[in-house]
Amino acid sequence: MLTYSKPPSGTAAVLLTALRLTGRPYGCILLALICMLFSNAVGQQEADAAEKPAKPVMIDLTQGATFEIAPHTGAMGGSGLFGIKASLNYSNINLEASVEQVIGQAANLYPIALNFLLNLSTKGRLLPYGTVGGGLYVTVPTNSIGSETVSSMGANFGGGARFYLTPSFGLRVEAKQHITSIINELDDRDELLIFQEFSIGVTFMFR
Repeated sequence: MLTYSKPPSGTAAVLLTALRLTGRPYGCILLALICMLFSNAVGQQEADAAEKPAKPVMIDLTQGATFEIAPHTGAMGGSGLFGIKASLNYSNINLEASVEQVIGQAANLYPIALNFLLNLSTKGRLLPYGTVGGGLYVTVPTNSIGSETVSSMGANFGGGARFYLTPSFGLRVEAKQHITSIINELDDRDELLIFQEFSIGVTFMFR
């Protein structure tokens, strides 16, 4: 029974021809030329790989000061909120000011805070951080006749993360615990208030 096999082509055919002709002078020369061309090709590929520049890091906070503006929305103590943050970034420390409005049924709350952020990572796309700070909590009645605006000092702490899609734009999530106190007019004593905040938004970075 006869079998048919496809003859080799391309590089395989050249190598097979060279091997068949190694007993002849020009066969040895052809084989040497093939080996030389192959080694040159491999060497060129290794040189190209070595010269290829490393992929730049998306964000590097150690390369000098940067500024960020971060509008956001979320919830605080069961009520909706929106606000904006402005920060100065330098390496693993950020100084951030924020203004928010919490929309309530009988009153609106306006937290105005100054926070210090500790960046747990300074390079890459994802930058987690911890935050602590304090400020003024202003409560403004909306539909209560005879009620007055109430202001109190308070503190907050929490953490979050920024994920950058480009070197100047990213997403941001954050969760914080707020602690403040108000005077209870019924028995004239301070009442401690503790409530949580969760927010999500975008961030714009520029130098």
